Amino acid sequence: MREFNRGIDPKKNFKLIWGATMGILYITFAYFLVFTPFFESKLLPKGLRIILGVVFTLYGVMRVYRSWKGR
Repeated sequence: MREFNRGIDPKKNFKLIWGATMGILYITFAYFLVFTPFFESKLLPKGLRIILGVVFTLYGVMRVYRSWKGR
């Protein structure tokens, strides 16, 4: 309860950690999608994997930015 006295909101702190963690996970998934052979198959050709990797990277960066901005 001392956190409330100092003006630190536990909900905001949790949202910051959760948003940053999810953003890092999206960026990591994009890396694995593009640069590792885990997802090489006929269902995901290389061009589609690169496009999805870029989309996931941008979304991950946006999530980290929004969580950092909202702190």
